[in-house]
Amino acid sequence: MQVFKTDNKLFWANELKNWLWTFAFASFLYFGLKYFSSLTNDNIIFGVIVILLLKLADNLTQYHVREIQIEGQKKEMTVILNSRMSGEKIKIYGLEQATSELIKNSGLTRYLSSPFTLKVFLKPKDTFTISNRYGFTLDTLTSLDKVLKSTKTQA
Repeated sequence: MQVFKTDNKLFWANELKNWLWTFAFASFLYFGLKYFSSLTNDNIIFGVIVILLLKLADNLTQYHVREIQIEGQKKEMTVILNSRMSGEKIKIYGLEQATSELIKNSGLTRYLSSPFTLKVFLKPKDTFTISNRYGFTLDTLTSLDKVLKSTKTQA
């Protein structure tokens, strides 16, 4: 069995970076509207608070991939998802259902989101978008992509 896990240090560093981008955006919006708009200060602060609450709600409720286990003999892929509010969810798929594509992002997406993304397509309609946002390193994603593609060629 091959196990691909997130790196907690990388996860927390990326989480902090993501929150800093959100605060930078909210600050830019606040000062931009304060000095160049006729909106009252209370309305602007309300808008900034709504942005931060939406970000917090997204972080608390959204499931993200924490671990992927590939069992070659059973030809199964187990995806362990985690959410801060709902806990852990385990999904099991057959390897014959899975295809993957490693994407290297460029431009603004590289800085705001992630420099690399692995998309795992599962028939008929599930898709997992895995990036370093939740702690996966480029080496881990490359290895996972190679394993998924090698199981396709063996089948």
